[in-house]
Amino acid sequence: MNGLVSHQQLLDAKRVLYMTHLAIGDFVYQGVWLSALKAKYPHLTIDIWFDDCRRRPHEWASGRNQILTEWIDAIGDFGDVYPIVSNIAQREQFMTKAQHQDYDVVVFVGKNRAAQYAKLARQISPKGWVVATSSGINFLTKWLYFNKLDGVISYDDIADSTQHITELYAECFERLLGLKSTDLVSGYTQLMIQPEAQFTEQAKQIITALTQGDTSKRVCFINHLSTAAKKDYPWPQLKTVILQLAQQYPQLVFIINTPPNQLATVQQDVSTDKNLSALPITVFTALDNFFQLPALMAECDFCFSVDTATAHLAVSMGVPQVAVMASDFKLWQPLGDSLILEGSGKASSVEPETVVKACKAQLDKIICQ
Repeated sequence: MNGLVSHQQLLDAKRVLYMTHLAIGDFVYQGVWLSALKAKYPHLTIDIWFDDCRRRPHEWASGRNQILTEWIDAIGDFGDVYPIVSNIAQREQFMTKAQHQDYDVVVFVGKNRAAQYAKLARQISPKGWVVATSSGINFLTKWLYFNKLDGVISYDDIADSTQHITELYAECFERLLGLKSTDLVSGYTQLMIQPEAQFTEQAKQIITALTQGDTSKRVCFINHLSTAAKKDYPWPQLKTVILQLAQQYPQLVFIINTPPNQLATVQQDVSTDKNLSALPITVFTALDNFFQLPALMAECDFCFSVDTATAHLAVSMGVPQVAVMASDFKLWQPLGDSLILEGSGKASSVEPETVVKACKAQLDKIICQ
């Protein structure tokens, strides 16, 4: 089956721009298809634009830029990267740079701000072949932006007809670029991460210090924060979970992962709490390189995460987990050895007792091995 970009067009093309509002979790599932595109058409230079087209950047944008750029560069399949801008002037600089690349093909995959991407894509490549997903567009938006593209598919229709994000992206990449599951390099529908030895060694040192070299200890990785307040698991509830698990499983040690801007706050929350400070707990953030995070997760026995990148990284690293979702949004529920707890609009609606029960179910399997 040919996509909206034909096989012959891809053979004849030299440079492709892939545009998306890329989050870390997205790249777990999109990255395998981009690598498949490169493997099938090795002559292509594939540049990635993940500036999210917002008018104002969020405080987490710089951290996401660093993580995604390091990850994309480490894969080695791609060319230039256009990260999230800090101001409109920088976006205009990116536009000028992209226009000078004379892209043969531009592809946009995503749901949010689809009209802005459609407008930018055609401005970047006035004569190139531009295809995109659309979402929530009205007649005026379609007339102004999407009618100027060479091909459009409905993101919403695909999302409604698929059960999981892996299926959604498989459908998008097949219909846009003609890629099929047989084109996947690894055979997996998500990126499987292999950190370099230096990051694995750093992770082992962190765990050895935490366990004091006791190999009978079990390491619990915790990520209770996300980029949206409704997805965060509140600190008082997390504290209850940790204390109950520590009481029932004396062999547990805990690693609490945070974004860099929350590191000092969480460290203080632990150190000033007489109950938590008595437990083997360390607070961690990947300050130097993104791969510090998956390397550490891979050395842990179990993960408790909210609906954010770490829930998907746990699957990539083969770590059993309990994941708390703010609501019943099955499209983005992590696969693998995952127990999913669904809230009613907020992660906080899942009571600590429910979390502890689910964690016990996973931990008992691990400990009995």
